[in-house]
Amino acid sequence: MVEQNWGIIPCDMAMDISPANGFTKLELDSAQKIQIGALLQQLPSMAATNQMPKLYTVTFPDGVSGKLMELKKTELVGKTTSIIGDDGKIKGTAALNSLDNCTLAMGCFTAMSIASSQYFLKKINDELRMMRMGIDKILEFLYGDKKAELMAEVSFIRYAYENYISIMECSAQRAATITSLQSARKIAMKDIEFYIGDLESTIKGRDGKDISSLVEKAFQLKESLEFSMQLYGMSSLLEVHYAQNYDRSYLKYVDNDISVYIDKCEKRMLGNFSSLRTLVDSAKEMPFKKIAKTDILERIDGLVESLGRGEESDMRRSLRAGLNAATQKADYYMTADGVVYMKTA
Repeated sequence: MVEQNWGIIPCDMAMDISPANGFTKLELDSAQKIQIGALLQQLPSMAATNQMPKLYTVTFPDGVSGKLMELKKTELVGKTTSIIGDDGKIKGTAALNSLDNCTLAMGCFTAMSIASSQYFLKKINDELRMMRMGIDKILEFLYGDKKAELMAEVSFIRYAYENYISIMECSAQRAATITSLQSARKIAMKDIEFYIGDLESTIKGRDGKDISSLVEKAFQLKESLEFSMQLYGMSSLLEVHYAQNYDRSYLKYVDNDISVYIDKCEKRMLGNFSSLRTLVDSAKEMPFKKIAKTDILERIDGLVESLGRGEESDMRRSLRAGLNAATQKADYYMTADGVVYMKTA
């Protein structure tokens, strides 16, 4: 939903709307360009009279097609509300729906809000490394029954992200997408728990493996776990932007839910790799193959240090930014030809 807290101010001075000055050009589809163009056409008269000329939209009855009857042989010029079919006969009557300045402007700002959501979703997607991985790279660390399940879900998440603007214009498809995003989120949580449990049992059990093989298996599980966590976060974020539900209490709940759950997962991962570090440090040189013990310790220490520094992780920071962006004030600059720029820095 879009809060009705907006205003239109003429810009009489030349503006530097280049990326270097913190502006980003919004990508608009054809329907959004029409909405913005309609508002721009009315701005001169709004400025002159301080009100919007009376505008109407035309609605045809369900199942009726054709065109509006034109007025002929009269001093009046225009169309009537009578619908004429291809055979020249009257098929029905169209309805005129009043379109005031608030309705027109709100339609325009809704279009810009959706376009800006697309911008922020792209920004977060670019920061979540695993969401951008190719299928071949993902298959290198996913394994077992979860491989097909997670690949299916991440393919859907990419579909929902790439087609965000288009799907937002179709209410039925939008509702179905929200339902699927909620399902993807639950599947991601289930797989997170699976990989954490597998990581714990792998490190505790060892299964007679040499230490270097154990470390490789642990890091493979770590990649699968992080992949599932990013899928969980992105599906939660997409649901918010698809629903356009920017109620502050709801966003606070989602933010807290994501932060608490990811924090719990990262702490469990830290505990497991700390235990793995102890195993490696106490092992003799003999069990190691190909990789030197010091190299393995450095690899584990790097992960343990990043998880144990007590700061908010990059993943949590990125997801929070995506949620907060929805409630922050947005400044848009519309050019005379209908191009929209948003202040992003």
